[in-house]
Amino acid sequence: MVMKKIFVFCIVVLFLLALPVNAEEKQNPRISNISSSSVVVSWVADEKCIGAVHYGTSPDALNLTETDNSLRENCVIMVELKNLEANTIYYFETVSGDSVDNNSSYYTLRTTESIEEMSIPSHLLGGQVLLDNDENADGTIVYVTVEHDGINSAPLSCMVFNGYWMVELSNLKHEDGTAFTEWEINDTGHIEIEGGKYGYKNITTFITILEEGEEYQNCTTPTYFKALPKPTTPRAKSNAEDYNRILIVVFCVVVCLIAAMVYLLRREQK
Repeated sequence: MVMKKIFVFCIVVLFLLALPVNAEEKQNPRISNISSSSVVVSWVADEKCIGAVHYGTSPDALNLTETDNSLRENCVIMVELKNLEANTIYYFETVSGDSVDNNSSYYTLRTTESIEEMSIPSHLLGGQVLLDNDENADGTIVYVTVEHDGINSAPLSCMVFNGYWMVELSNLKHEDGTAFTEWEINDTGHIEIEGGKYGYKNITTFITILEEGEEYQNCTTPTYFKALPKPTTPRAKSNAEDYNRILIVVFCVVVCLIAAMVYLLRREQK
């Protein structure tokens, strides 16, 4: 009787192992710098690779492609889609090397309406991003949103080049694509710095008046932000791989136990 209970237990374990498990929540691609004719799609891949975006105006025809051939060491991918139609829904999927991410179907974005150019004061926001060894953190993406009266703008983004980044606040928009013209001095600025395997940080600052002679608001010194932590070991591709290895080992052990149980049960019946 005891042997039969152990046998049933092993069968239940095998059944549970067969159930799907989400070992890691995958990071969705981010949309930024959206306009009536262009948009930026960015994400962090599991490994250094070429990135691409397949897109189109129908989920059944993602026949347009833009690529990022940079092969950045930190696995960050940034793709700009250009010559888009205004006020149009686009369906897309991202490709990292041979891996396709389509959200089990497809991702969507909508371009903004074509609007007449408005006279919005220029206000440049910029800063420096270095690694902890004082090397330039090139290939890092900076996302900037501005909060006014509890409402956040859609994000602007910029790739760090020669250690520096800069965005123009006059390009800010609402999530619905209309111009975010209401921002003003003393509003809160949220800055996210995505370095992939270099690390991630977010900081908060305030929009300030540019002093005479200043060309942009320096967001490095006021926030004391300088370095991203650089990992000492390569990042694992995915926790799912570790889970799969454990699953295989446990599966083999359970199969061996079942074989042993069957053998012992047959001996008891003789």
